[in-house]
Amino acid sequence: MLQNLKLKLVAAAALLFSSTAFAGFGNFPGDGSVGNPYELGNIGSTPTTLSALMIDATGNSFEEYANFTIPTFSSTTGSASTLFLSLGGFVVNDINNFAVEVWNSTHPNGTTLIATFTDDGLTHSLGDLLPGQYHLDISGTFGANLGQYSVSLQALPVPEPETYAMLLAGLGLVGFSARKRKLA
Repeated sequence: MLQNLKLKLVAAAALLFSSTAFAGFGNFPGDGSVGNPYELGNIGSTPTTLSALMIDATGNSFEEYANFTIPTFSSTTGSASTLFLSLGGFVVNDINNFAVEVWNSTHPNGTTLIATFTDDGLTHSLGDLLPGQYHLDISGTFGANLGQYSVSLQALPVPEPETYAMLLAGLGLVGFSARKRKLA
């Protein structure tokens, strides 16, 4: 029985390590600490996802940080998820009280909280953000010795007022032309 449980734990660990894009490796420099936050770069129309696998004692809290940039005035969204894994009634991977806060500026200089969201499986609107620097405060409590989370951000450019004015002018000209043909 004990040998079977060990094999299941080794298989679960191999699955976790093989399917996780570790934060801080390759794409996102930094280690998530206050002094060395993850650097996500420019957030655009393709979602940017930060994934992390952490190890600590059950019940311990954590807080990690990530900086990112919005290059143009954008309608921005975010989502978060954590992984819960249980084998034979034994919890292997879990994070409780998971929360993501979005702040202006880079960490630790942010002074305005823009939005907060959790791992509820929903995409949350962060609002229309101006171009500039922002950061995430990512926190939670270990429900098991392993914890795994991912946070995704996406920024879709908001058309400028001039674009809407040109659209309305074009529709007006089409309507005028159609009315003129109808009268002729």
